[in-house]
Amino acid sequence: MSSFTMPVDSFMTKGLFTVDPADTLEHAEAMMVDRRISSLPVVTQQGRIEGMITRSDLIRIGRRQAGMRRDASLLTFPKRTVASAMKSNLILVTPDMSVGEAARLMVKKRVHRVLVAEDRMLRGLFSTQDVMRVIEALRVTAPIHQYMSTPVFTVRSTEPLSLATDRLAKARISGLVVVEDSWPVGVFTQAEALIAHEMENSTPVEESMSPRFLSLAADTRLFRAAAQAAALGARRVLSMHGPRIEGLLSGLDFAKAAS
Repeated sequence: MSSFTMPVDSFMTKGLFTVDPADTLEHAEAMMVDRRISSLPVVTQQGRIEGMITRSDLIRIGRRQAGMRRDASLLTFPKRTVASAMKSNLILVTPDMSVGEAARLMVKKRVHRVLVAEDRMLRGLFSTQDVMRVIEALRVTAPIHQYMSTPVFTVRSTEPLSLATDRLAKARISGLVVVEDSWPVGVFTQAEALIAHEMENSTPVEESMSPRFLSLAADTRLFRAAAQAAALGARRVLSMHGPRIEGLLSGLDFAKAAS
């Protein structure tokens, strides 16, 4: 029997920040940046879930609006409501669904989070970060190279923000490893793109990248990688063989280990 049979409500995140369908895209962007969150459930005043707005949605809209001029802002948000841009085809799970089932669903749908609800009333959110907490609690001993993804998408530190942000959108990934002479020096994720939205397109990536990433030997055990990532606030773990990047573990890779 799988070890991941406990219900998601044992590990889900409660007390979520939400937005109203009538709120503006600028308001949603400011909340994500200020609260350091990657998505916002869209909930009516009666508590009913109507949709979800994510960093990916905002970056796609912001890049299209901003254009490609070198001196243009990286992202520009039109005066539109959250309801006009949210995803309404939600993936909902019940509080009693098992962690393993929820992880399989995230891997299948390639999403980093599912909303936990009863009768369309929001109860919480279960994300790949919560999966990492489960892996740590269960002390999963498989080596990280067993679940790492390849190839690793990279961007040079001197390349412009516009190129890095467009690469995130086109590859449908949430983060890039920033390299200098093939050596990892940081990460540029959707979070950094939103923070940098007023910078010019031509600004070098190194001026907005985050130093929060974790590099570990390929044979490091999963539960140790999950624990260290949580302690450092890192969402990506690089699997290294000496100075060479062998692969990367994102939240979805951790979800594969639980599915």
